[in-house]
Formats: sequence, structure tokens, C-alpha cells
Amino acid sequence: MAVIYTGTSLFKRLISIFAIPVLGVLSIGLFLCTVIVIVGGLLYTFGAEIRMEIFPDLSVPQYLGLPVGIIFGLLLLAIAFFSWRVLKYFLNDWNK
Repeated sequence: MAVIYTGTSLFKRLISIFAIPVLGVLSIGLFLCTVIVIVGGLLYTFGAEIRMEIFPDLSVPQYLGLPVGIIFGLLLLAIAFFSWRVLKYFLNDWNK
């Protein structure tokens, strides 16, 4: 039996074709970047030769490396969870 798609359903599927790969790569990449940022903040705090700058002329003091790394890591983690949830929404909508 042939399935006939309405305009809205067809539009959602076309958007899903592009959104699913982008959101998949984005969420996994942001999860990895979360770990990298926190480890980088830890290394910067203990004196590794890493530059941590918020702006080109505003450097993070060495004793604030770990808190700044955790803050930015949590920000990246929140964006990763949001993109993961949107990806699950598109995948569930695709299976209908």
C-alpha cells in the first residue's frame, strides 16, 4: 500500500534528511569537547603551557582555569543534550 505524504509531513522529512546527520555529529562533537575543555582547564590550573583567553586581550588567571573550564564545559554539555533531544525527536518523527 502506497503512503501519501501531506505537505507538512513531506516538509518534515526533507528537513530531517539534513538535520539528522548535522545534529548527530554536533551532539557527539560537543560531548567530546566538554571533556576536552574540562581537562584543558585542569591542565591550565596546574601550569601546563596552554593559553586560556576569553577575548584576545583578556586572559584567564591560572588559579581560575578549572572553574572557567567547568563553566564552559557545562555550557557545551547543555547544548549537546539539547541537540541530542532534538535529534531523538527527529528520529522518532521519522519512524512514524
